[in-house]
Amino acid sequence: MLPPSSRPVLAALSLLAALLSTGCGDRATEGAPAGPVPRIWTLRHLREDAAAWRPLPDGLAALAVGAPVTPRGRPLPQWSPPYHRLERLQAQGQDGFNVLPAFREGRPVALAVLEVWEHVPEVWVQPWYVLVTEYDPARPDAHRLAGALPLVDIGEDSVFYSPFWEVTYVVVPRDTPPDRYRSAVDLYSSGLPMHRGGGLLAPLAPADVVPAMAEGGVTALRPLSGDSVGAPGRGEVWLRGRRVTYLDFGTRAFTWNTKAERNGVVDEAPLYLFATVDTTGRAVPLGLPPVLGSGGRTGPPRTGALMRPHVVLLPPGAAPFIPSELGALKAELRERGVPVVDAHPTAEQLAEAKDYVLRVALNPECFQELTRFPQACQWLDSRAAVEGSVEPAAVFPQDVLFTAPVLPFAGWTPGS
Repeated sequence: MLPPSSRPVLAALSLLAALLSTGCGDRATEGAPAGPVPRIWTLRHLREDAAAWRPLPDGLAALAVGAPVTPRGRPLPQWSPPYHRLERLQAQGQDGFNVLPAFREGRPVALAVLEVWEHVPEVWVQPWYVLVTEYDPARPDAHRLAGALPLVDIGEDSVFYSPFWEVTYVVVPRDTPPDRYRSAVDLYSSGLPMHRGGGLLAPLAPADVVPAMAEGGVTALRPLSGDSVGAPGRGEVWLRGRRVTYLDFGTRAFTWNTKAERNGVVDEAPLYLFATVDTTGRAVPLGLPPVLGSGGRTGPPRTGALMRPHVVLLPPGAAPFIPSELGALKAELRERGVPVVDAHPTAEQLAEAKDYVLRVALNPECFQELTRFPQACQWLDSRAAVEGSVEPAAVFPQDVLFTAPVLPFAGWTPGS
């Protein structure tokens, strides 16, 4: 149970955040010191900007694959040239957040960029309140108040917004009406017992934005490999008296710092994005699938959903595996100075070849091996491989963070 001495502090913080959230849509404040202005684009903002053809946030430039959201009826970036022979459009009935191919710990994965945090040095967990009639530490959700929605007090237009929530279980009488409490302030004023739980990744988001899916499709697919991708759960939550929708990515998508001096700061993971250098000496991202670094503080390595892009200069001689059918992409990368090695036809026909499309190898001559592909290749497809093969001077962390959860993919569930 939360110690009594913590209640006034938490209640004060909740009230302060609610008051300061008014009128902070652009995250700018009058009289702020000169310098980069912190700003957050949520999924709602990204969708509105894409629909209105507004410029992308600068922080997305390192991805080099277009907007995170594709409005209905428009071309899907990685299902259209040069990544695909023919142009495919987002389904007419809905907007979609794009599914991005990536690699993690030596295997293909899929992710989505749902929020962009520019010039925000760190992100904090915020409280997510769940009403229960009895608290059982072994099964904290077993006695939820029937029909009651969770409650939050930090909306997406607040400078304190975060999709990374710390669940707090609030014990209420069994006869409590499900809509009795509609704000966190009401909960605290009632003096109800509270118990801290785990984390929950739940971006507040429009109900009608789903994983991008091409016209005529029946499910979202990972570009390049064509494997089916799962969708997050959906729900509603009380936000200061009104119902808002959210996406549910589960309880194992992130960790946070629990030390006193940084308590509540969400742990970030690196997102490695390959680039080359142009004639002016500027790093130019290539639009290849990123490599996800592992995050988390305990247990086996796992991917954290708060990611910081790191632009990585492609090592000399390294190149991605590109099937012959992607001729336009081969030509484009050659123009950028990327070595392009034609794969042996036998290698291209292997069943597992789809899992290696655009994966970068240090020794791309392995693509021509008749019997040893892909085992003979030295792949840059994990954090250990990138950090062990690329000089630190060729890795450039960016002043931006992404809310970028890994999606269920090919029978694998994030956090497993």
